[in-house]
Amino acid sequence: MSSPDLIVRRSRIGTVCGSLLIALATMAATSVQAQTYELHGGGISQEQIERGQGAFMANCAGCHGDDLRSIDSNAPDLRGPTFKYGWADAPLSEKFDKIVTTMPPGMGGSLSDQTYADIVAFILSVNGVEPSGEDLPGDAGALETYVVAEP
Repeated sequence: MSSPDLIVRRSRIGTVCGSLLIALATMAATSVQAQTYELHGGGISQEQIERGQGAFMANCAGCHGDDLRSIDSNAPDLRGPTFKYGWADAPLSEKFDKIVTTMPPGMGGSLSDQTYADIVAFILSVNGVEPSGEDLPGDAGALETYVVAEP
């Protein structure tokens, strides 16, 4: 095989491999985004999700990103594997308490408990929890019985 033929052949193999990698990456991203969760013990409302989105954009997106993918090395992602392994199968009160006492950084507790609950509802909705018509309470004690679970 001559040198120009070899170059063309390697170029085609590179193109095919690159296309396969892009396809696999797209499938992986789609499967992560397609993950859904259920909220056992209570629910979230569409109105609460909308309030939470506004509060999140104003108070949280600067570190956690508009799409809940961190833009600050000190802030975790709030979706995908980080959500799955950090939020699922534990009382929601644990995350609520942590958020209330530490967020925004250096200003924990600066928002109302209901605003924190609205932000949590928004985070849950981005991760596939469907609205059910009732609001998530802004009370850690009440959230002890709420658990995020894979369906």
